[in-house]
Amino acid sequence: MNPERFESLVKDGTIQVFGEIGAYYSGSTLSNPEWEPYLKICEQYDIPVAIHTGGEEPGGTYTWSPKARLRLGDPYLIEDALVKFPKLRVNMMHAGGEDWPEHAIRLLDYYPHLYTDLGVMLWVNPNTKRYIKEFLRNLKEAGYLDRVMFGSDQMFWPDAIDRSIEYLNGMDFLTNEDKRDILYNNAARFLKLNNDNKVPNKK
Repeated sequence: MNPERFESLVKDGTIQVFGEIGAYYSGSTLSNPEWEPYLKICEQYDIPVAIHTGGEEPGGTYTWSPKARLRLGDPYLIEDALVKFPKLRVNMMHAGGEDWPEHAIRLLDYYPHLYTDLGVMLWVNPNTKRYIKEFLRNLKEAGYLDRVMFGSDQMFWPDAIDRSIEYLNGMDFLTNEDKRDILYNNAARFLKLNNDNKVPNKK
């Protein structure tokens, strides 16, 4: 889709969120020049952007995404886009992946318009679940839990939603308020939903 068509769909309300951008799968990153016209439009019309970070299923490079490389999932590779578009609302999907937790945290530290979601990380395998628990613990200590959003990335596996919520609720270092914010309130702020819909922080 060319930028002119994209902008027309933004103007008529057809496009309200630009994501999941899978630049990783085509051997690209959000900072590559081909994405710039679309990001410029999104910033102009205040359209939130969701970018895939981290890797993919093992072996995917040999089958459906031959241009994908793990290094392209590094969250630092979206930094040029964050700098160029300082008013752009960006969701760093999958919390940066298993390989670069500190890169994800540093980006959240530097760029207040950046949020992250947990995506597939809460359920897909023991390694990602181990990583995401430590990631959330570090984010809580660093003070950035208010920009973490729930996500299941369930696609074809509906039971993943229940499994993700159950795993998140089992993290005893998170308060009930932390969990409510991750499950809804942070996303409501990122997406600029009506504040009247905020889940009250009751025990």
